[in-house]
Amino acid sequence: MEDGYTRIANELFELVMAAPFTLREMRVVLAVIRFTYGWNRKQARVTGGILAELTGMPATKASQTLAALVAKNVIHRHGGSRAAVSLNKRADEWQVAQTSRQTPPPRQAKTPESYQTGDPDPNRYDSYQNGKSQSYQNGNASKDMKDKPPLPSVEGEGQPTEKPAKPPARKSQPTLDLTALPSSVSREAIEGFIDHRRALKKPLTQRALVLNVNEAIRAAERIPDLTPDQALDETVLAGWQGVKADWLERRLAQQQRQGGAMNAAERLHAQNQEAIRRAVEARASAGPVDDLLDQGGHW
Repeated sequence: MEDGYTRIANELFELVMAAPFTLREMRVVLAVIRFTYGWNRKQARVTGGILAELTGMPATKASQTLAALVAKNVIHRHGGSRAAVSLNKRADEWQVAQTSRQTPPPRQAKTPESYQTGDPDPNRYDSYQNGKSQSYQNGNASKDMKDKPPLPSVEGEGQPTEKPAKPPARKSQPTLDLTALPSSVSREAIEGFIDHRRALKKPLTQRALVLNVNEAIRAAERIPDLTPDQALDETVLAGWQGVKADWLERRLAQQQRQGGAMNAAERLHAQNQEAIRRAVEARASAGPVDDLLDQGGHW
């Protein structure tokens, strides 16, 4: 869980599991899901080399399988042959062969005569001698077999309809006290993190809120040029449920390696904003405005 996870709707993932894909097709479909939903992206450019690394298949076979899935409308390609791809959420548009369930032939109940002759129907020998064949589909089946409902030939056929379950009653959201939290974290950042947890359907308790705010402060003390507000905002952007100093340290280091860190102008702007925030806090605690001005009248 420290390296993240792939968020995908349960219904869509169940459709993928139930689809009659081949082993190669299933590997490629899971690889596309990993590179799109695993990175919180709607689409991504997946090359044959990437597929080969994830699935263990040769790059040529992986590319051919991806092209076959595009032809079957399982994977959408947004552009040319090297464009980004995504999983088609409309499973009814997938052009994959559906396997039908075979209905086994009914078993006939044994009669007392069958235990002596070893055959379930001793009259069958007479019918062969008279040139007649007896059909088991002409109403000669046992009463027990007639009373049993037929087995479904396709999925969902012949099954009793179930009444839809009533939706569970919504639990009231707990009331959180923001006044007891440390002043080093702004109310705006805390409320943004609370809204993020509600969007994940994981509302915070008062204790959980205090633990996450304290962890954001600890992360700011460990990571240079990181404020507690930025720690909370970075957690929301990453889609995490909680704040972890170790996760933030690895994430920011990875962003710097990939060139995703702030440039000099953006870092200077962030430092100015932090300086203004500290000055406003100092003004509120100091009282008169003249205390924050130097002898030249500068701020």
